[in-house]
Amino acid sequence: MSSNAAESYLKSPLFLDAMGHFQVGKWDEGFTKLSELQKSFPIEPDLRTLRQEMEVRARISEYEIEENNHRRRNQITKNGIKFLVVLVIALAGFFAISTYSGWIQGQISSAQSDISENLLQAQLAVEFRNGQQLITAGKSDEALSVYENIKLKNPDFPGLSDAIFQAQDLKEVEEQYTQAMDLLQLGDSAQALSILQEIDQIMPNYRDVSFQVKKLQSQTEMTSLMQQADLAYAEGRYEDALSGYESLRLMDSSFQTMLVEENLFHSYIQAAQALLEAPVASLDALKKIDDYFSKALALRPLDREALAARTQVRLVIEDSMIGDYLSQAQATLASAPDSMDAQQLAGEYLGLALSIRPNDPDIMTQFQLASAYIQAVNNFAGSKWDSVITQLEYVVEQQAGYANGTAVQTLYDAYIARGTDYLAAGEYSMALEDFQRAAILAQQLPDSDTLSFEAQTMIAESQGLLNHFQDAVLIYQDALNKIGLRERIFTLQSPLTETLASAEYSSNVGDYKSAFYAYQKLLRKRVEAYDNTTIVTVKSGDYITMLAHRYNTTVAAILSANEMSNQPRLTPNTQLIIPTLP
Repeated sequence: MSSNAAESYLKSPLFLDAMGHFQVGKWDEGFTKLSELQKSFPIEPDLRTLRQEMEVRARISEYEIEENNHRRRNQITKNGIKFLVVLVIALAGFFAISTYSGWIQGQISSAQSDISENLLQAQLAVEFRNGQQLITAGKSDEALSVYENIKLKNPDFPGLSDAIFQAQDLKEVEEQYTQAMDLLQLGDSAQALSILQEIDQIMPNYRDVSFQVKKLQSQTEMTSLMQQADLAYAEGRYEDALSGYESLRLMDSSFQTMLVEENLFHSYIQAAQALLEAPVASLDALKKIDDYFSKALALRPLDREALAARTQVRLVIEDSMIGDYLSQAQATLASAPDSMDAQQLAGEYLGLALSIRPNDPDIMTQFQLASAYIQAVNNFAGSKWDSVITQLEYVVEQQAGYANGTAVQTLYDAYIARGTDYLAAGEYSMALEDFQRAAILAQQLPDSDTLSFEAQTMIAESQGLLNHFQDAVLIYQDALNKIGLRERIFTLQSPLTETLASAEYSSNVGDYKSAFYAYQKLLRKRVEAYDNTTIVTVKSGDYITMLAHRYNTTVAAILSANEMSNQPRLTPNTQLIIPTLP
């Protein structure tokens, strides 16, 4: 308990009213006021001690009143008895005079002696009980006086010797307590604590000794802790110093408040400055520095130097955190630039960087590219070609080689897929435009022969369906020759060989329409002529355009080789056939 708390209840009107009632013996009114005071100070141990002492005094007062009444009744009884005795004696005397005056006189004297002894013992018993009550109330001097009076009248009274020793012990404790309180007034807390601890061992429940011991021990501990913190500050061990000052504030916020807060403020500043002067400040160290400045500002919110220092540190922290997030995003993409897992993780890092500095244009661009690409890949699996094309045109425009070129490959395959849908719907001109855009995209990729071949064959099919048969046949023939597939098919000597021979014959005789349909049939089964296949086990983060780009083939070829009719979401640990040209 702090001294402030003690002063607060001692000055309370309820306390003053209660003590006034107690002094005039109005115990009920006093206890009522004391109960109200305890509600305001529920954890105050002095109030509990005061209540116990007043309850004892109330009992003593009641007992004394009862004893006085008892004495008056006894006095009346004794007077009555004496009157009767006198009357009996008078009658007996008269009778004895007339008969046995000598013998009767002897009996009367014996009776008088017995009565006097019994009355004395009763009186001493009452006084002894009064002495015990005084001991309970802590009034050793008054108790000793009562016991000495009993001793004069009856030295052998039962329990008197033990009671005198108890009263003497109590008096000695009272003298020690008074000495301890005097030492406290003089500022000698150590000697006072030693005396109070001795009393606490002999008589633990005496007054407020236990409370005073705990209070002094706490003050001693805090004084020692203050000295250690001051020493640490003087030696430049600022983190040890601030730890000590923080502990003091937790133990008792009222303990030398101004001095503790002054030293704590400077400890925070000095500890932060020491960390700033380190050769390389890590991100964790920068956060710790920021925390020190923030705690210093909590003590002095308007300190300009601390505000400026914290602002500068926070800028450094932001730069460091953003650099760290960007580095992790770049490292993730570099390890697997075409992996969807890597793209999503990189997007998370970029999002964290953006949350720190929302208006940074470079971070915003990288975040938007990652988000658009991830959405495009998800939309590709859902055959949402318009969305895929819109998203990836933006990505490719901003960064043509995004995702190690897989963005271009995915955009290419989206145009091929949408064009194929247009063909199925009879929108041949729109299909032709998509295939021509795909052919342009294919030229942006290294080793693009396979993609260019597929785009050219789809352009040829669109031209034929638009009744441009001769143009279609010439495109088919040029594509087959450039990729080397014409020689491969003739070497196979398969049904494809017969189809190719029929197409070339029709072309040679000028029947371009027949030649077109023969080439169309041939090219729809072209995968059968691919001489290389690879069995791939799908891993987490794989998606079909990534695999097509990685193995220099097309999505259409993979779908054909695996007898798939749509764009699947790949499941980890499944196997795919990847066909490739020689």
